[in-house]
Amino acid sequence: MKSQIEIIKGITDDWMKSEFNPPASDSQIEEFEKNTDVRIPESYKEFLRYSNGAKLFGGDTYLYGVDFDDEFRINYDFSEGEVTKELLIIGFDNSRQICYDLRYNSFILYEYEDYDDIEEECAKFTDFYELLDYFIDIAKN
Repeated sequence: MKSQIEIIKGITDDWMKSEFNPPASDSQIEEFEKNTDVRIPESYKEFLRYSNGAKLFGGDTYLYGVDFDDEFRINYDFSEGEVTKELLIIGFDNSRQICYDLRYNSFILYEYEDYDDIEEECAKFTDFYELLDYFIDIAKN
């Protein structure tokens, strides 16, 4: 994960700069999970231990943290309820919500597809590292 973060930090065009928040502690993550009754995937917890949320590539992509005082925290739904409750929202990328789907134990880019069609219609990633690689590839090209 650290090498991926360093690659993102190295993309320095003015409009593509990224900002990382200070890390979340294990106790902050545990408290968030307990108080919101959600289970954060381990690969995303690793990211949170590095950065408790981030604004990537000039703000095109946001990754949410576990800070209760931040509007952009895990499960913030800017679509005002269009994301099914079975998905854990961890951020957004342009008009797509970045979610974790417990059914398939995978990360997806969700654009309000029918919940039963998600596996066929959404970009799907096995873990958070693969998702970061996807965003890095887009930003570099």
